[in-house]
Amino acid sequence: MSLRALLTALGLNAVPAVGWFVGEWSAGTMLVLYWLETLIGTLLLAARIIIHRRIRPSKGHWDYHAPQGQAPQTSGRSTYLAAFLVPALVFTVAHGIFLAALGFMAIKNNLSPEARVDVHNLLAGLIGIGVFQGVDFILDLVWLRTRPFAWIEKLGQITLSRVIVVHLTIIGGMAAVMFTGANRNFFGVFIFLKTMLQCSLVLPQYDPKTPPSWLSHLMDRIGSPKYKNETFAQFWKQTDDQEAARLARNEKQMEAAVAR
Repeated sequence: MSLRALLTALGLNAVPAVGWFVGEWSAGTMLVLYWLETLIGTLLLAARIIIHRRIRPSKGHWDYHAPQGQAPQTSGRSTYLAAFLVPALVFTVAHGIFLAALGFMAIKNNLSPEARVDVHNLLAGLIGIGVFQGVDFILDLVWLRTRPFAWIEKLGQITLSRVIVVHLTIIGGMAAVMFTGANRNFFGVFIFLKTMLQCSLVLPQYDPKTPPSWLSHLMDRIGSPKYKNETFAQFWKQTDDQEAARLARNEKQMEAAVAR
């Protein structure tokens, strides 16, 4: 799965990169394309979640517990679909409003060549990213019944991270090109950074069962209120145990009748 996810990430970034460097697409076209890629990816993941919770009605789908520190734990129930989709859509809509304001400012400042949106180029880009996102979605559906809840949760975390990456890196680069008169090649740095960040999200993460000895010694010397009555290694294990318990709880299967 990691190889397919990596190839999909590279493909999704290759389409706008080719358009920018080879096709000389305008900044406005690139902005809208990136925004639509994020929106489509969010909606496709929401569809995965809906289908997954019907064929594998895990407890996490209907009474979701987020990782420690990521969201406040409340007594009320929250579905994972709501926990993912609400912040993703809110951020995406805010992103869209910002893009509209950016385009308006660019046109007002007589920067229309870079602010314009070329419909032909935009459609070409949408077809390209649509192929990669569509194939990835179909392949996920094939094996969806065998995927645990932790898998769909991981996809949600990756998607939310991608939304933030697109907003912070791409918008900053485009603003520099549109308002400072910087060379178009300047934005290549942002495309490269976005590609590397997105690829890093789908690669296996270093997650040892015990902390390196040098890190344990260092953290024990520094100290922290979080583990003042225990060693850093004990705190590490306790944190891992809590996460394992959270995953097991979310993974617990519910009766199909309850899910429906």
